[in-house]
Amino acid sequence: MVKELEARLKLFAALAPGDPFWAQEIASTGATDVFESILAGTRYLRHQDLDWLQNELVALDLHSIQEDLVKAGCEFITPGDSDWPTPLGDLAAPPIGLLIKGDRQALFKLKDSISIVGTRQHSQYGVEITEQISEGFIDSGFCIVSGGAYGIDTTAHISAVKRDGITISILAGGFDHLYPRENTKLFEKISERGLLISEVMPNIKSKPYRFLVRNRLIAAISRATIVVEAAYVSGSIRTARDAAEIFRPVFAIPGPITSPLSNGCHRLIVERVAEIATSVDEIIEMVSPLHLR
Repeated sequence: MVKELEARLKLFAALAPGDPFWAQEIASTGATDVFESILAGTRYLRHQDLDWLQNELVALDLHSIQEDLVKAGCEFITPGDSDWPTPLGDLAAPPIGLLIKGDRQALFKLKDSISIVGTRQHSQYGVEITEQISEGFIDSGFCIVSGGAYGIDTTAHISAVKRDGITISILAGGFDHLYPRENTKLFEKISERGLLISEVMPNIKSKPYRFLVRNRLIAAISRATIVVEAAYVSGSIRTARDAAEIFRPVFAIPGPITSPLSNGCHRLIVERVAEIATSVDEIIEMVSPLHLR
């Protein structure tokens, strides 16, 4: 019988992240049971990808997978680890596992973390607000989570690093294909005290759809999500909705009514997906347990 960790690693390498069916099967029955049932052909007979998945799992070499992780300088963590981010279990498609790179101790800071997201095409107003709230949360002992993309994400990470704080970047691709490449130095800085997290193998490149799949992790892993600037339809709006769907607090920064970059934030507020956020102190008060206020 294959060991649970080995089965989970092979399934992690074979399956696309964010698949509700396989995620729930593995979460409920265990990776070993799912792995052996797929190979034996005793279950999942109606699943359209069964033949492909059987061939893929047979072809995967565990030693080669482990070598790839060592070369990328990362670790594989699973729900069986004591430092696994348990809030991810609230997702409809919880991750099979995660690859992490950096200071593993940063995982313990996630209990006091805030996700900050927003547009890639930011305004000066968005930059200034992001800097203020990022620095404010770091000074209050929080960890900053974002996606490492251009714009608001990058500003949030840089502000945390400048404040000697802990920040975590959840990537859409693998560690061998960091995106955007211009942020390579920033990613190195993040990993010194914080973490890079990926839900795909190191050799996987970022694709547009992977960002949307990744966004659910940003939404679930933190205590709350703040949207600084976002267009009416954007990935940041999707992140906010992902957070709201699993009952995470969502906050939106109001902006000028003439700015299309704030249309998404205003939409979230009008639709009561998000609360208006105007200061770090009020957000901390709303996300802190009553006995700690």
